[in-house]
Amino acid sequence: MTDVLDAALDSARVRLGPRARIDRDEREGLWRVRISLGAAPHGATPHGATPQWGAAAYDPAFVAEQIPHGLRQLLADQALLRLRVPLAGPVAGPALLSPTAAGVLVHECFGHTSEADNYLADGGALGRTLGDRWTPAALTVRDRPRAHPYAGSYAHDDEGTAARTVTLLSEGRWTGLLTDRNTRALSGGRSTGHGRGRRDAVAPRCSVLEVAAGRDTAEGLRDRLGDGWLLGTAIGGFSVRGHLILELLWARRVRAGRPTREIVGPVAICARKAALAGRITAVGDDVTVHSTPYTCVKDGHEVGSTLISPSLLLDHCVLRPLADVERLLARSTAPRA
Repeated sequence: MTDVLDAALDSARVRLGPRARIDRDEREGLWRVRISLGAAPHGATPHGATPQWGAAAYDPAFVAEQIPHGLRQLLADQALLRLRVPLAGPVAGPALLSPTAAGVLVHECFGHTSEADNYLADGGALGRTLGDRWTPAALTVRDRPRAHPYAGSYAHDDEGTAARTVTLLSEGRWTGLLTDRNTRALSGGRSTGHGRGRRDAVAPRCSVLEVAAGRDTAEGLRDRLGDGWLLGTAIGGFSVRGHLILELLWARRVRAGRPTREIVGPVAICARKAALAGRITAVGDDVTVHSTPYTCVKDGHEVGSTLISPSLLLDHCVLRPLADVERLLARSTAPRA
């Protein structure tokens, strides 16, 4: 198994050249690979300055299978970054989120919001409750902890409860919550097996979030986009109370359904969750797995996270320079999740 991974990494080194940084490790059966292009030899690379990619799974052969896809993404991102210019100020319009960007949006908007402790703390402020419609599109989202061999996979949570699949959204409507023993009253008196963390600090956490495929091809969604933005590789995301922030390496202008050479970035979307969810009007059929080594942090506790998502079409959003959002957050003491 590890021979297959070693061969895939050797091939990546040849294809990417000496400036690429490739790291591989294994911890408690989880195999992790991180690749970055053009990284500075000393010190930290500025956020959003260079293409990065990673994969993690409890099967080295699965990680090896992902590496060719990762190389294509890295090289495509590198080519776009040669054309990228800073975004001068906020711009608004429709947008098509790539599967990686869509997965982070779903994680922040529906995954964290459906964790039972967050639901109890923030549900009223969101203006949404179980049974309410979140999206105009028929969006279905499930959390599947037992899906294997992903970084977010597990069979039993940290309270010893068998993990089970929960449908969070069914065709756009909020249908389920992720619970631990303390919040099991919100799931029929039985924990869903999503309690993660130290014994004195267990909390419900999402694990392997999966968005069901829609009916539209990526090309069809781009045609429906018309004049707007194609949003590429996600480089970060988090929640601040009822808001979410999605950070993107680049955004590409689309006119009459055709991508142009106008590339800006890094950019961010900062919006109320309910408002942004209400802009999801179509779901693609290009479901893509993103099982990465980058963990999800909540109240200082890290867990593995896997995002399985197709492209999503927003009929409106506002893109901002990433630096503007970072300055806003620096002035805020709001907790992130």
